[in-house]
Amino acid sequence: MFLNIKTLILALVFSTAVVAQETGGTENTETNPQQDQKGPGRNVGNIEFGPYFPIAFGDNFVTDGMDLKMGGRLSLKINAFKDFYVGPYFSFFKGNVTDRELLGNYSHTTNYVVGGILGYEKHINKFDISLGLGVGAASYNNRGSGDGFRDTATAVWLNPEVSYRFTTYLGFYVAPEIRHDFMNIDVPTELEDTFKGANYLNISIGLRINLGTAYKYL
Repeated sequence: MFLNIKTLILALVFSTAVVAQETGGTENTETNPQQDQKGPGRNVGNIEFGPYFPIAFGDNFVTDGMDLKMGGRLSLKINAFKDFYVGPYFSFFKGNVTDRELLGNYSHTTNYVVGGILGYEKHINKFDISLGLGVGAASYNNRGSGDGFRDTATAVWLNPEVSYRFTTYLGFYVAPEIRHDFMNIDVPTELEDTFKGANYLNISIGLRINLGTAYKYL
């Protein structure tokens, strides 16, 4: 499954680069400064980054045995077709182990997700509203006293988002995220329900950089 996820991520990154290149080429060959001033311009996409607050819920090993800490989130959205976008995604957070009897002899973990997103976005006055779906490879890098190991998972998430433009190309966003990690952990049968997956309600608030001349006319 991880091979399929990595293939999907590579495909998304490649498509992002192709779309960006085509957008740049179109701008050079089909427009001139006078047309750019009159609009309507082009929506290339946006870059978002900010803090990432993880909240685990449900009956699973993260909820029962960890105290989660703030992390960070970074995404690049490229307008692929009309109001649809695609792009790469990265997030991380940390957690301290509170129940070693349940989780084992380690003290803390750092979770990373590298994946891709696709979704739909609409612009209403100075607001940008979108709904995205993502999939990626998750890694739990566990550390103890002088030792460490790694657990892996496939992460899937749904990501509604609202952003507000306070200048043409800058804004701030609020992005709640419902995420489930399908864990790849071998445990005894009686612990499978606890370790087979983890549920999160994550919240990110941060800065958005808009790309393209279309934002001058919205």
